Amino acid sequence: MMNHPRTLTLVLGCLCVGLLGTATGCAKRAVSSAGEQQSPAAAKAAPVETIMPDKIKFPDQQPAPPAAAGSPSIAASRLEQPAPDSGSNQPVARSESAQPILTDIFFDLDRYTIRDDARSVLDTNATLINKLAGKSIVIEGHCDERGTQAYNLVLGEKRARSTKHYLEDLGVPAAKLKIVSYGEVRPLCHQHEERCWQQNRRAHFSMQ
Repeated sequence: MMNHPRTLTLVLGCLCVGLLGTATGCAKRAVSSAGEQQSPAAAKAAPVETIMPDKIKFPDQQPAPPAAAGSPSIAASRLEQPAPDSGSNQPVARSESAQPILTDIFFDLDRYTIRDDARSVLDTNATLINKLAGKSIVIEGHCDERGTQAYNLVLGEKRARSTKHYLEDLGVPAAKLKIVSYGEVRPLCHQHEERCWQQNRRAHFSMQ
């Protein structure tokens, strides 16, 4: 019975010490929290941006930069590119800007007159030449290897000239036609037989 008052005193002393420590800690936290708060002016100077998920742009979703003035767009340049070859044997349409192909005509041995089989060819060539704007045609006279070089140069010139006159009669302006003779020096075929000689006796057309 004598120990009860002492025990009560010890318990009360411990409670007081605990309450005092708790009050001190709360005061420190209040001071610390107050020190961490920013002033209203600082908070206004650095606002916090809220990022919405639906506004996030990933690299593959970012829009392409606008094309410079006067330059074709990427989509247009892709459409203008030819499609890759699918491996089919279908003929490819020629562009409108492609130059027409003028067909050669051939001559008999030691002759410069226009043959019957060359007339339809020249008819087609004349039509194509008249459609060419700003182009001139050079008619080349060629011979086979037989005969002297001087003789073949003269014969080649006569072949080119007779071809030019025929085209003029079909309505081709003379100003669009020029002639040159190569004689035997520019053969199309190099074998020494009639099959090759026939191919070398020709009038060839080139554009300038």
